[in-house]
Amino acid sequence: MTRLPSVAALSLAALVSGCGSAPSKESVLLPAGFFLAADAGYIKLPMLSAAAALYVVMDPLAPNWTIEEARQADDRYLIALRHKAVHSGGGGEARQVFARRAAQLGRQPGFEGYEIVSWEQGIESNRPFAQRVAFGEVRLIRAVPPLAAHDPDKK
Repeated sequence: MTRLPSVAALSLAALVSGCGSAPSKESVLLPAGFFLAADAGYIKLPMLSAAAALYVVMDPLAPNWTIEEARQADDRYLIALRHKAVHSGGGGEARQVFARRAAQLGRQPGFEGYEIVSWEQGIESNRPFAQRVAFGEVRLIRAVPPLAAHDPDKK
């Protein structure tokens, strides 16, 4: 009776693979291969729980950097970046992430850009993993009103 769920799952996989809405045959082979491997005894509960724990810790779909910002004045922001503790790359992209967020702030109504006042990056030795961090201050450049910029009477 233990073969009944596996046979049912394989039958369902075969039916789905015949559907025109299925993305590809390769996407059906993975679940079918999983059920065959489980039925043969290659996949055990400790292995599945270790894989699930690794996926939760790694979280490959989460962004590599978290951004915290604090508004210091109407036109000044402090931006702090923190890299994921467990990551697979993205260590050199702090400046890009910082500049992208500064550009978003600089596009707010009433501003036409930004200037980086200060920038520093380093590594914090946290337990159990060290993390890359970066901090910077941004000054937003105010937009010049169109009439005031071309008015010859104003000096």
